[in-house]
Amino acid sequence: MAAAGAAWAQGQGTRLEILIRNGTVCDPARGFKRKADVGISGGRVVAIADDLQRADSRETIDAKGLYVTPGLVDLHTHCYHDATGLGTEADPIAARSGVTTWVDAGSFGWNQARGFRRFISEPAQVRIYGFVYLYPDNRNPDMDPVKYVRSMMRQTGETVTGNRDILLGVKLQVGSNMNGRYSLDFLKIARELCDTYKFPLMAHISFAPPTTEQVMELMRPGDIVTHCYNTHTLGILDGNGKVHPSVRAARERGVLFDVGHGLGSFNFEAARKALADGFVCDTVSTDIYPLNTAGPVFDMPTTMSKMMHLGMSFDDVLKRVTIAPAKIINRLDGMGTLNLGSPADVAILGIEDGEFPLVDSQRNRVTAKQRVVSKVTICKGRRVTA
Repeated sequence: MAAAGAAWAQGQGTRLEILIRNGTVCDPARGFKRKADVGISGGRVVAIADDLQRADSRETIDAKGLYVTPGLVDLHTHCYHDATGLGTEADPIAARSGVTTWVDAGSFGWNQARGFRRFISEPAQVRIYGFVYLYPDNRNPDMDPVKYVRSMMRQTGETVTGNRDILLGVKLQVGSNMNGRYSLDFLKIARELCDTYKFPLMAHISFAPPTTEQVMELMRPGDIVTHCYNTHTLGILDGNGKVHPSVRAARERGVLFDVGHGLGSFNFEAARKALADGFVCDTVSTDIYPLNTAGPVFDMPTTMSKMMHLGMSFDDVLKRVTIAPAKIINRLDGMGTLNLGSPADVAILGIEDGEFPLVDSQRNRVTAKQRVVSKVTICKGRRVTA
């Protein structure tokens, strides 16, 4: 590997744009973890070798003592800006967090998708995709809510289908605190819509009704249940603190379970019980937005640190913030991996030892012995700047 990488860098007569030296390259997608240098040019990874010290580059980054990983992928964020002020600006947080791919989880309806593309996805330094919410948030109070949501099915389905390069599927908040007594009706409409147009559903779970069994029954392979480690009445645990049988059955048939930390949906004790019962999340995400960037979420490295504190290894967490969510997105060859020819989306991370306070959504505090920190974020072959 060393000879091949060095030969490319010197034999092509082309200057590398970025050379990352002395780091430990970690790529969970192919089980690769070893000290190596990484060369970037033309928005791609063009060299991975033991020693590229003789390669010519415009910028050299010394990653000694650090991990060079695929850019992190956050499957649940809110970066669409609307009148509520829900959306956060992706690039400044990406610059300090290593997240090169953001997925907006339903901050906008079908009638705002054009604005999402024009003003959010296209101008960003990072890659931004989205789930469209099941219906626009402008229901006429004089119209039956179920009839209204059903009347939006065609527009929603056609919008996702017509924008598949950046739109992944449909999101719905399932819970009595979100959609009152209509949650189950709306979920059934979402199921019908996703079956008709052949794209996945992301379901937020919070407070019953409906019940966990009713929700899981309507989830299909490739769908995502987010907020899986919440402590609410609509969750994955039964009254004995064990993973509900309907949740296990859903996983067995291919339903995916995402952390989606957020302001109120991640609880240390719920996560401990689920992990102790052998139920490890498929993806780790932040559900980041302005109300939680100053805590309890802060950013992706903090969320990763929490999962490590709960007993997951760095490698296991890294898999769930790189290749696992990248496979769900499935829009760009090589996303979520760090290999020759893959997109030059790179995070340079460190693991620090010490005593670090961490807090969950219910403000329960723990002291972690390690934390993940982000040093450099590179997306599309360029440093991401705040």
